[in-house]
Amino acid sequence: MYRPSWSERLRFLIGLPLSLIYLPIMLLTVLAYVLMPRRMFAALQQDVRSKEVAARMAALRPFVHPGEKLLDVGAGTGDFLKIIGAGLGAEVIGVDIIDYSDTDVDVLMFDGKTIPLEDKSVDISIAAFVLHHTTEQSALIAEMKRVTRHRIVIFEDAYFTPWQWLFLVWNDYYSNQIVGSIKAFKSLGKLAIVTMPMPLTFRRVPQWEEFFAASGLRVVGISVRHAKVKPMSKVTFALEVAPKA
Repeated sequence: MYRPSWSERLRFLIGLPLSLIYLPIMLLTVLAYVLMPRRMFAALQQDVRSKEVAARMAALRPFVHPGEKLLDVGAGTGDFLKIIGAGLGAEVIGVDIIDYSDTDVDVLMFDGKTIPLEDKSVDISIAAFVLHHTTEQSALIAEMKRVTRHRIVIFEDAYFTPWQWLFLVWNDYYSNQIVGSIKAFKSLGKLAIVTMPMPLTFRRVPQWEEFFAASGLRVVGISVRHAKVKPMSKVTFALEVAPKA
C-alpha cells in the first residue's frame, strides 16, 4: 500500500494556502487566454500537452512491450495513441464515447457500457484520467478486464487532503469546461461551450487500491508525481489482470 513520505506530507500541508492563492491566478489566466493570439495560445497548450505526454510515456514504458496490442479507453483524438505506437512499438487501438479522432489511429465508438472488442483481444489497456468522469467505475473496469489479457494501467488524479480534493474539483472543471471552451473558441472562431460528464469521483490512493483489489486486479506498481507548484498529484497504477501462478 502506498504511504506518503514526510516530505510529501509537508507538501500536502503547504497545499492549503496554495489552493487559495491559485484560484484568483487561474481566473486571471482565463482572461489572458481569451485575449491571447491564437498561435500563442495553441503553442502554450501544445507545450503543456507535450510535458504531460512525456510523463505518461515514462510511466508506461516498463509495462508495454514491443509488438503488444494496446487499447486506450477514452482515446480522444488518438494523438497519445499514435505516440505510444511509435515510441513503444505497440499495436494500438482506442475507444471513446465521442468521435474526437483527427489522426489515422483507429478510435472506435463506445456506448459507455460495452467495449466493442472480443474477450482477451488486447494485451494491455490504459485509461488516462477517465475513471473520475464516470459513476460506473466498476462496470468500466470490468469491461477493461474482459478484453485484456495481461495488464491494465490507470492514470488518475488523487487527493491526500480535503483542500486538495477541492482543488482537484475546481481544476478539473477549469481545465475541461473553461479552458476547453476557450480552445474551441480559438479553433472555431465562435463561442462553443464544451460539456462532458463531470461526476468528479476522485479517490484517495488507498481507496483506489481497495477498489482495484475488489475488482480482481493485483496492483504491481504505483507511481505518484506531484505538480511543481499546484497542490495536485497524478498517480499511475499498474494492474495485473492474470496473475502468474
